[in-house]
Amino acid sequence: MQFQYLPAGPRLKAMFLNEDIIKLLDYRTTRTPSEHSDTISDVFDGKLYRDLCEKYVRVDGQTFSHKYFQDKHDIALGLSLDGFPIFNKRNLSAWPVILINFSLPPDIRTHLVHLLCYGVIPSPKAVKDMDSFLYPLHRELETLARGIKSLDLRSREMFLLRAFLILIFGDMPAVAKVMRMKGHNGFCPCRFCKIHGVRYPTGSVYYVPLARVNGDASYTATSLQKHTHERFLDQAEEVITAETTAEEDRLSMACGIKGIPLLSLIGTLALPSSFPLDFMHLIFENLIPNLVAHYTGNFKGLDDGDEEYTLPAKVWSEICETGSASGDTIPSQFGARVPNLEKERSHMTAEAWSFWVMFIAPIILRNRLRNHGITHTL
Repeated sequence: MQFQYLPAGPRLKAMFLNEDIIKLLDYRTTRTPSEHSDTISDVFDGKLYRDLCEKYVRVDGQTFSHKYFQDKHDIALGLSLDGFPIFNKRNLSAWPVILINFSLPPDIRTHLVHLLCYGVIPSPKAVKDMDSFLYPLHRELETLARGIKSLDLRSREMFLLRAFLILIFGDMPAVAKVMRMKGHNGFCPCRFCKIHGVRYPTGSVYYVPLARVNGDASYTATSLQKHTHERFLDQAEEVITAETTAEEDRLSMACGIKGIPLLSLIGTLALPSSFPLDFMHLIFENLIPNLVAHYTGNFKGLDDGDEEYTLPAKVWSEICETGSASGDTIPSQFGARVPNLEKERSHMTAEAWSFWVMFIAPIILRNRLRNHGITHTL
């Protein structure tokens, strides 16, 4: 297998040869910060970025005289990773490695023209060693932290262009691979806290409920022990220095960590703060489809319990037909037409789920759930 990649440095340098792009890159230094310390309107209001601004750049054990984001030309980057099926075949998946330029205004930074595709990890086999593909990026980020000579066409001056990776995001399997964790199916699955999973007596899947039975200690959401950057790396060190394979497996299972993440060595990432939850995957590709499965009586064999959440098949068919027909009167500027959920659910994208749950579902689900006349909406 070969992995071909496009270095980010030359493309970042090229941005400063376009005066229109240079004006857009002024966003980081000219934006008005939030008035209140607890208000987050962009990544630059976050604690991670503010803390980095107070630190001197450190690369491969060497501390430099410049601080992170000290220069107006410095660029903040985010990394997005996610596998996707090729030609709708789940056994053929590829992994784009996408860099997002946070120094651009938020309303355009995710436009296709501004995204930096670093490479595509090829199919057909799933990624086992993510770090082997991220190694070129790791080395380039070290170079970009030191600075590369560039020309600012607007000022007609040479400067040292620096770029720093501060956030990494994707779905749970992708983030687990980058963080070198067991992942969401592990005994210790959470990258933020140290909650342990439990299994059904005859099951093989771990679940992480707060309330436990059969003598297991229960958790409270406010008292969960959180991972810290230092402890995470300490546990990773313990795992990789274990004297035997059996001891390594035992430690790895207990903490959910398999090793030291390669990108944690560049100095700008904090574990786990630099790996935020992905709203798109959590809500629009998991929670909402699961809720629909629950409404139609198809969610992991669970029944209604003490409530009445299952919709009759005839009612659900009517809801799906009404939702699909709404595309006749909704302008295309709002997004793609939502398909019939009963017949074409596999065609639903995160964008379609988002539009459906926010604008269509509250109308077509109103008064559909049977519970003594109480109005239910999502």
